[in-house]
Amino acid sequence: MIEHWGFVSIISGLMLVTAAAWVLAIIFWRRARRQTKHLQAFIEAEYDTLSSLAQDRSLAEKLTDICELVELQIKDCFASVMMVNQEGTALNAVAVNTLPPEFTKALQNIPIIDGVGACGTAAALKQPVIVEDMHRDTRFELFTTLVEHYKLRAAWSIPVFAPGDKHLLGTFALYSSQARAPTDAELKLIERSRDLISLVITQHNDRMERERSEQHALSLFTHNPEAVFTLDREGRFMSLNNAGEKLLELTEQQVVGQHYEMVVLEEDKARTKEHFEATKRGEPQHYEIRIFNNHGQVRQIEITNMPIIIHGQITGVHGIAKDVTQQRDYEERLQILDRSVEASTNGVVISDARKKGFPIIYVNPAFTLMSGYSADDMVGRSCRILQGPKSDPNTVKEIASALRAQTEIRCTIRNYRKDGTPFWNELIISPVRDSNGEVTHFVGLQNDISERVEREEKLAFHAEHDVLTGLPNRTALERFLQQAAAMSEQRIYVLFIDLDGFKPVNDSLGHECGDHILVQTAQRLQKVTSEFDLLARFGGDEFVAVVQSLPDDESVMNYARTILAQFDRPFVYEDAEVSLSAAIGIASSELAVKTPNEMIQHADVAMYEAKRRGSNTFQWFSPDLDLDTQQQITLRAQLQEAIQTHQFEVFYQPIVSRNGAVVAVEALLRWNHPERGYVSPADFIPLAERTGQIVAMGHWVLEQACKDAARLREAGIAQVSVNFSPMQFYRDDFIESVAKLVAKYKIQPNQLMAEITENVLLRDSASALKMMADLRDLGLEIALDDFGTGFASLSYLNVIPAQKLKIDRCFVQNIESNTRNAAITRGVLTMAAELGISAVAEGVETEAERDYLTRYACDYMQGYLFCRPQPINKLLAWLDHK
Repeated sequence: MIEHWGFVSIISGLMLVTAAAWVLAIIFWRRARRQTKHLQAFIEAEYDTLSSLAQDRSLAEKLTDICELVELQIKDCFASVMMVNQEGTALNAVAVNTLPPEFTKALQNIPIIDGVGACGTAAALKQPVIVEDMHRDTRFELFTTLVEHYKLRAAWSIPVFAPGDKHLLGTFALYSSQARAPTDAELKLIERSRDLISLVITQHNDRMERERSEQHALSLFTHNPEAVFTLDREGRFMSLNNAGEKLLELTEQQVVGQHYEMVVLEEDKARTKEHFEATKRGEPQHYEIRIFNNHGQVRQIEITNMPIIIHGQITGVHGIAKDVTQQRDYEERLQILDRSVEASTNGVVISDARKKGFPIIYVNPAFTLMSGYSADDMVGRSCRILQGPKSDPNTVKEIASALRAQTEIRCTIRNYRKDGTPFWNELIISPVRDSNGEVTHFVGLQNDISERVEREEKLAFHAEHDVLTGLPNRTALERFLQQAAAMSEQRIYVLFIDLDGFKPVNDSLGHECGDHILVQTAQRLQKVTSEFDLLARFGGDEFVAVVQSLPDDESVMNYARTILAQFDRPFVYEDAEVSLSAAIGIASSELAVKTPNEMIQHADVAMYEAKRRGSNTFQWFSPDLDLDTQQQITLRAQLQEAIQTHQFEVFYQPIVSRNGAVVAVEALLRWNHPERGYVSPADFIPLAERTGQIVAMGHWVLEQACKDAARLREAGIAQVSVNFSPMQFYRDDFIESVAKLVAKYKIQPNQLMAEITENVLLRDSASALKMMADLRDLGLEIALDDFGTGFASLSYLNVIPAQKLKIDRCFVQNIESNTRNAAITRGVLTMAAELGISAVAEGVETEAERDYLTRYACDYMQGYLFCRPQPINKLLAWLDHK
């Protein structure tokens, strides 16, 4: 019996343990299910956010997606974004994800005042406001009903600023149902989200402003009562407004692409061409010609031509045409201009040719407006009253000679207004004859062209001066050094000045701060440099002084010490103080050099030696300096020799599709040094970029790839990718050189792929984008290389006409186990698919990486797993055995 009850007790205990195990299993299963759902929701929200940024969705939708993503990562919190109104006095909620619409309506017109809630206070103080319990904070008295109704306790708000000028855009706030402060991790997440919100709002504002500007310009063109047209550099019509259509009685579609000579009378074509060519040289023109409309009627047209200047380049001619047929008929009968002269935009002066001194009998209002002299001031006097101390005496003599000879003269002279201010006067003086052919009057047309002259002077100035600091640039430096060496009989010194620690400051505080420091540095150094010497900005944070006014080495050393002393005081930018030092290398003409420019190289070598010795000092150049210090110069020379003696080779690395088929190759530059063997591209490519040698090397690689394209096509490889350096995009002849190679080797559309990085847009984005469009016109495809490694990649996706994105190898390594790399790569693949752009993964080295990329539909891959870069013969042999 006892044994029976013991057996029953054991069975009962087992049943209880089993039941408890089932209960625990159910609890863990439910918890895991909730976590899975939460993770799935987070992934979906992250995808929605990335898609929202990549697509043309509304600002509110993009901001709401960001709010949703933050709410999924911070438990029991509700996110909102508020923006500043146009007056800058209040905040309005534009994105609230979880809370109902009534909450959004309640958060409108919140005053930006210290003490008005968390957001109003944060915006007013321009600093974060962290409130752990709104029930105990007097700043929320106006919002008590709202806080209690939605059962909110904590409020954390941080201001949102524009990335560039740091003006206030709005606030980003989180509300929690728990009374607490955010953790450090949560605060970092809030700050990162705030930065993303700032980028989204700024991009939205920029787009709206751009659209308004474009519509404004279009209205000025379309609704202008005068005929307005534009011509390309060959003289073909590019556009014609409504008034122009009426004038020619032709539609814009009938005119565009036709040469302007199609409507110009034969007798006026040569003169019209002269004015057109003058305008292309940057000289605005004002002239008259005769044209015929679509019905053959001849019209007298007054033309104003102005050059179209884009980024310093004249790309075409803008024209305004005024039909003056009736007006000119009337003027021909009257001979002396009357009402038309009064309405002229040019200054008109009429003088009596029959009296001594040619006294003035009439000036029009435009002349008075231009010169400040009224009719009462001028009648009976001579135009010599306009001349002053800087009027060119030779031009004055030419005018006097033309008046005596009673011939027409066109000239430009520096005249002076009544208040003494100078202006550049474009002057045309023509004799007027009576019915007997006798000259009775002179008519002078005057035009204030000060703006044009100043613009031309600025162009000439910028050609030899650094835009940022205003100092002479490298071109002016070399010219000055050449002249000094040729003319000076005494010793010349070159000081190469390099700032220490500038790059970390530039990277941490931003380029605006770095530019400010460079300007301050230039000003300080300029103050201690003699007017007989030259201080130039050599590039980056490097300056060069050419000294010819100091008598000996000791004086130069004192000058170097004075330069170093300029860095004793810190540089101030906004609230930051930055302390820097400098290293100076000194070279003297006492040492024999082949060319004066070698002195700059010597000073450069000495500067590196000064840096090696601890910087904040100066060092004289001597031939026995440590060879390591001259390594860069030696390598530069070897690179130049390599270019001239054809030491470079092109290797090709296959690009494969998801199924392993080779669809393209990438051309890669290799340097086979005669003594060192193959030199790593990491050693010589950056140097070539800095010296500009990359331009010649890049052109050679492109031509070699074009030569090999035919053999590769025979092997079944339809496309060759070639890397283009940003330096190539800065060359005016870049597109022309590519076009010549494409034509020479009969490259068909899409047989070449131009691989670029977003760095090509940092210097002159508009010009670079134009060149990309030109490459597309030549039949090249565009690939955005190293995608994801630069800060601006996402923003440039909207403007770069790319057909492929190349995912950098740093995101591909260990992708199957590195969750961050996997997430980033999946996001890029998703965006590429949404944008209709193919994706190429670089650096694939393992089967696991290949399988992961294949699973997530990566279009193409390349890397050592498939094939290492090889010369073309070995590559073709590899393809035969594949």
